[in-house]
Amino acid sequence: MASKNKRILLTEGSSLSSRETITALSECGYQIDILSSTTLCTCAFSRWRHKIIKTVNANDDPQGYLKHISHLLHDNDYLAVVPTHEQAWLLAEGRSFLPVDAPMAVASTDAFGNTQSKISFAALLDELHIQQPQWQIIDQSLEVAIPYPFWLKSEYGTAGRTVHKVHNPAELQQLYAGIHSSRDNRLMIQEDINGRYGQVVAVFDQGKMIAVHTTLQAGRGVGDSAAARLSIDSPMSRSDMLAVGQRLQWHGAITFDFIMRDGKPFYIECNPRMVEPANAQCAGVNLPDLLIKLSAGLPFPSTLQVGRAGVKTRSTQALLLGTAEKTRKRRDVLTRLSACLRDRTSVEVLTPVLRDPPSIVPFVVVLVALLVNPRSVSRFASSAVTTYGIQPKTVMKLISQLR
Repeated sequence: MASKNKRILLTEGSSLSSRETITALSECGYQIDILSSTTLCTCAFSRWRHKIIKTVNANDDPQGYLKHISHLLHDNDYLAVVPTHEQAWLLAEGRSFLPVDAPMAVASTDAFGNTQSKISFAALLDELHIQQPQWQIIDQSLEVAIPYPFWLKSEYGTAGRTVHKVHNPAELQQLYAGIHSSRDNRLMIQEDINGRYGQVVAVFDQGKMIAVHTTLQAGRGVGDSAAARLSIDSPMSRSDMLAVGQRLQWHGAITFDFIMRDGKPFYIECNPRMVEPANAQCAGVNLPDLLIKLSAGLPFPSTLQVGRAGVKTRSTQALLLGTAEKTRKRRDVLTRLSACLRDRTSVEVLTPVLRDPPSIVPFVVVLVALLVNPRSVSRFASSAVTTYGIQPKTVMKLISQLR
């Protein structure tokens, strides 16, 4: 295949998922271009990227962002467009702005409607008799049938910033009053259950599952995210994922968050996109590469690809941010850093300095900032959401414009 036909376009370059996507594709021979509203995004500091293409912030101008992708597809011979974050939803809703034959593996708008909404996803799991914590929609009456504590969730939200743990009626009243709710963004509550946090991610070809991988959290990042992961063999999560994918005729990548209790996954949320794929790649399943092949109409393995169990990976930078968020102490950040540097049981996937020396730059920036002021972690989190997270109101705005 000629070099120009190995070009791919990532939809953003600031998230952990985009950085891990570059890592996963490092040995696949692709020429990786990255759309970004800032030239100093995380992925800019990698020897594996080709170029950073400056674009508008999709939250400020979703139509302009989509039209820019369209122009790039017309002017360049891209093999595939790979949505590395919430841009997948925007691409699905904004198909009319893109070429009919745009090389991207993205599900239908109806399928996104059943997964992007936390309430619709919970209802879908009930319909399919798939296990999840108890849940209910809540209104201004604040009548609840679930014992405290529980989780209060906005129907639409990104980066875990619209989820709150509620311990008593006074907290519920205060939080409800402070959260804007409307017909387009209802609120739900969900039972708080004990167990271990994990994720299962899969790639589908029009409802046919072609790859699946399950991990458990082995280290905490910001907002209780999985900054370190351990891959596991979970037939139940594969079966549940298959049932949802078939029901929705899903196309592309999709991820479920769950709490593992007594060996059973109880699903708490859906991310209708690929999430941080490096552990899967280390476990033998290269999800970004499969997405590219699916997008480009290239052949991929005919048998289901399942990641092997027992693979441990870590993202040291994310672990440091999680430690700073939890303790706000420099000493704890340094202790965590020391433990990561001495760790020989897991693979570093976010900052693979030995293989990709430029990746140390954003790591050092984050480390210095945390040592100067551990509370700066909140600034990094909010900045990341602004840079790469597609806000629900952005897509809602686009939908209303299209109507």
